[in-house]
Amino acid sequence: MVTSLEATLFAVSDVFGEDETHYEIPIYQRNFAWGVEQIEQLIDDVWAAAQADADDYFLGNLIVARKPPKPDMKHVTFEVVDGQQRLTTLFMLLTYLGVDSKTRLTYQSRRNATDALTRLATSDDDEGAGIHLGFRVIESRMGKFATSDERKAFQEFLGERVQLVRAILPERTDLNKYFEIMNTRGQQLEQVDIVKARLMSYLRDEAGEVEAERACLAWVWDACAEMESYVQMALTPGDTELRDTIFSPTWDRLQLSKFHELLAKRPQAGDRRGTSRSTGVGVRDALRLYAQAPEQPIEEDSENRRFESPVKFPNLLLHALKVLRGAGDGEDVDGHLDDSKLIKLFEAEFKPLTEVQRSDRTKEFVEVLLRCKFILDNYVLKREFTATNGEDGAWSLKRLTRGESVSRREGRTRVNARFPNAFSPTKEEWEDTPVDDATREVLLLQSMFRVTYTSPRTMHWITRVLREPILDTPREHAAASMRQILQDYARRKVQQAYFAKDRPVGFNIERIVFTYLDYLLAKGASPDLAADPNFTFVYRNSVEHFFPQYANRDDEGWDLVTPDDEELHMFGNLALVSVSTNSKFSNNLPPYKANKTEIVRQSTKLQLMAKLVKSGTTWDRAAIKQHDQAMVDVLLKELREAGHDVQHSRY
Repeated sequence: MVTSLEATLFAVSDVFGEDETHYEIPIYQRNFAWGVEQIEQLIDDVWAAAQADADDYFLGNLIVARKPPKPDMKHVTFEVVDGQQRLTTLFMLLTYLGVDSKTRLTYQSRRNATDALTRLATSDDDEGAGIHLGFRVIESRMGKFATSDERKAFQEFLGERVQLVRAILPERTDLNKYFEIMNTRGQQLEQVDIVKARLMSYLRDEAGEVEAERACLAWVWDACAEMESYVQMALTPGDTELRDTIFSPTWDRLQLSKFHELLAKRPQAGDRRGTSRSTGVGVRDALRLYAQAPEQPIEEDSENRRFESPVKFPNLLLHALKVLRGAGDGEDVDGHLDDSKLIKLFEAEFKPLTEVQRSDRTKEFVEVLLRCKFILDNYVLKREFTATNGEDGAWSLKRLTRGESVSRREGRTRVNARFPNAFSPTKEEWEDTPVDDATREVLLLQSMFRVTYTSPRTMHWITRVLREPILDTPREHAAASMRQILQDYARRKVQQAYFAKDRPVGFNIERIVFTYLDYLLAKGASPDLAADPNFTFVYRNSVEHFFPQYANRDDEGWDLVTPDDEELHMFGNLALVSVSTNSKFSNNLPPYKANKTEIVRQSTKLQLMAKLVKSGTTWDRAAIKQHDQAMVDVLLKELREAGHDVQHSRY
């Protein structure tokens, strides 16, 4: 009987290269649920490591339990306890790349899901729907590799240098107890905790205040780490008086952000609000934290937890580090937001400094972090989950303010949090107030960026917002300032992607070109399509050919555009839609697609193409060329009116 954990480091090719090994997803595990963001981030992370010629790339742990063998059974079956999403994604990636897996992957008591893994390229609406959708995400992302050499380099790095640790639980392990331990006794030490410990160690002992300063850093750090909570609540739980002092009596202004000001107002030792989970200064002290159960949120905070932040705490730290550095050349380098390099990026910033400089720089970073978290919470979009928004939530741009309610039973006024629109100009601000024009405009632009740059390492637009002094301007001017920031950034990205070099076609056209055009059309930039004030951006990552690449030959007009015609892959014949939508459109001709209202409304460009077809336009090579030039002209006009020197020739 195995009495200890058996852990082995495997390359991906070895994980799936064992002849007589089966991995089984047990019935208590949920179905495959990774979507666009998780799958694309995995591929992007692996590719970034490959481009950097890294010796290896550690992908995480695979926790399994060995199932008792049945009579005459030659293979070993491992029940996947933790890591099934990652394992299934890797299996699908290798299948897409044409790598035969010697190792089987099955789902216990879910035949449809198991079958889906054997016919990944087909569509289905059963239990395997999530698997088919995930495979289409892989097809879409892998289709963007520019050359076969890039794809080969990715495949080789994935198979040989991407590594996992397979940990086999001891026999007779009580899995219920195992899950209880995982869920209640904390997590493994992470990079954010090491960075925190090092920053605390940088604070120098001046006037005997070093312990108070370290406690102050931990107080701010822990509050900012509560990513699903507004910082006004997390920093001052249960203390409305302190909240009034730091965030103004209306709770929506950051009045105190200097380190010495925060130090003076920090809740004192012994006060529950001042207790930090990690006030030590070394990594060893930080390690002790993870044998403790995490604190539960207090009741006051439960209401504002209905909001989901667009980034996680390690990413916020990197945005704050970029803000601390200031603008400079190469500020949009994706590696600067790569949370796998968190420790290295902080070392590069602090290590060259003297002890005095490190101490001062650490205090400055705390100030920047608090300011960034405040702006992120109150002026950057979130997903909001309410009874009316459905399980996927809805885009939301709301700030937190002080509110009051009168208890009928007790007959007294109770102070609570309220969430009005971020840029609402009125004094009477209630949550059910319709979205004002200023907030709607900023929300539309931010949601455009959110669906364009889905990987956290590419969300440089958030740094731009966090860097600007919008907190120092009246709210009525802050919206205009943020709109200008976002539009300027979008214009620059479109110019770089589409007009700064040879005109790209097909899958080489970057998403920002599609999404910014959709934004402009929604604002009424084309005389052929009315402005749509209700247009909403949804996650879309699949390039749809309006005239299909491989048309059904049974349909009349299937040969109006052939696979050899250059017009097929022109911008004028393309739109950005969701992966599931692309599969539904399939090889149907434009007249069929034009009538699929639920799909067409995902893109204003697609709406315009559908309108043209429904009005009698034959979608042939000439129509594609004409629409292509019309859309390019919309972009050119907007860029030039904004002062961009864009050179572009017609056909």
